[in-house]
Amino acid sequence: MTIAKIPFGRALRSEFLLEEQYVPLNHGGYGACPRVVRSAMRRYQDQAEQNPDRWLLRLVFKHLKENRDRVAALVQCDSPDLTFTSNATSAINSVVRSGFLNPGEKILWFNTTAHSSVKKIMTFLEDTHKMTLVPVELQYPLSDQDVLDITRRAIEHELAKDPKVPIRLAVFDAISALPAVRVPYEAMIQLVREYKILSLVDGAHAIGQIPLNLREADPDFFISDCHKWLFVPRGCAILYVPKRNQNFVHSCIISREYKSTAMKGTVSTPFEREFAWPGATDFSPYLCFNDALDFRESLGGEEEIQKYCNKLARQGGQLVADALGTELLLLETKDEDEPTFAMVNVRLPYMDKHNRPEKEIIDIIFDKLMFERNTSAGPFKHYGKWYVRLCAQVYNDLDDFQYFAQAIQKVVDELEKENID
Repeated sequence: MTIAKIPFGRALRSEFLLEEQYVPLNHGGYGACPRVVRSAMRRYQDQAEQNPDRWLLRLVFKHLKENRDRVAALVQCDSPDLTFTSNATSAINSVVRSGFLNPGEKILWFNTTAHSSVKKIMTFLEDTHKMTLVPVELQYPLSDQDVLDITRRAIEHELAKDPKVPIRLAVFDAISALPAVRVPYEAMIQLVREYKILSLVDGAHAIGQIPLNLREADPDFFISDCHKWLFVPRGCAILYVPKRNQNFVHSCIISREYKSTAMKGTVSTPFEREFAWPGATDFSPYLCFNDALDFRESLGGEEEIQKYCNKLARQGGQLVADALGTELLLLETKDEDEPTFAMVNVRLPYMDKHNRPEKEIIDIIFDKLMFERNTSAGPFKHYGKWYVRLCAQVYNDLDDFQYFAQAIQKVVDELEKENID
């Protein structure tokens, strides 16, 4: 793929299919696909239609392996330890519903920062699998060491209550969504392993936003959406399972490649093969890693992309906070001025006096931004304070944040008027 070098910022927006007047600052929600990658996806879809039998019986698996090898090199793991799924939610379901969790066993999870889908999955496991949930509350700002200390205390407290019932699994983020926080997941993996607890890392926002070395981090399970930050078409995610755990993890869609291990001496189907065939489907998003990574290399590569987005997120977020007369939700670290990822949380100068449900306020802010101001960002409430999460991408610049500052101020003014009324 040969692409002329285009400077980061608004000039690069023409390489995407975004509406010309739209100011996109919610990239972490659903991502955005470059035109050149979208065209590649259409070519794969056309090939599938030209000869469905040849494509689905033979050729698609060759292309899947090529793309799996490419992304494995990016996240630094062995290719057979990696497979594709449609999104992070399906990947997490595949892990926790594979049958290795026994009724009565405990799951450690972070209930105040977990994604809404993860919250529902935990409730489902509690309702149907009779799992006992061990919630850990994180009230930011916190330092990385604070997070680790809180987690250790929660584990010790739970083990002291009933040492005979194990905590089997810990579910935590690499980067939490709301609030957007870079979690010390590498250290967390080692911490829970001290207590013989398996680690499931929800890295939905990780790939494409921070460097990954899964071989070194060594999680028991790791997932990441690839349509959010890596420019792969929706929906596409990776699921990493090291060989030591592959014998007890199965796709949440059981299909022809599943092989029973109930009989003694039976060898299960290779991990990546069982996940490779969820039934006849459109595999084209999974085939676009090469095209997406080629596009990213044409922009300067992972390091340059992440450096630009990290710096812009911090500068843009501060610009919005200054305009609103508020502040960023920063981590309590010595290096808090150093940007580490491409999302930032800005406090909103707003308190609802009518005690409306959070979802109602969130929907109002979303709708006003999307339909009246032609922009978007992620509003949320964290321990009594309202924030908005802003995302920086290569097609953004500070002018976008300046526009957003004016837009969100008008939205807040309208909400405050409703308070008075």
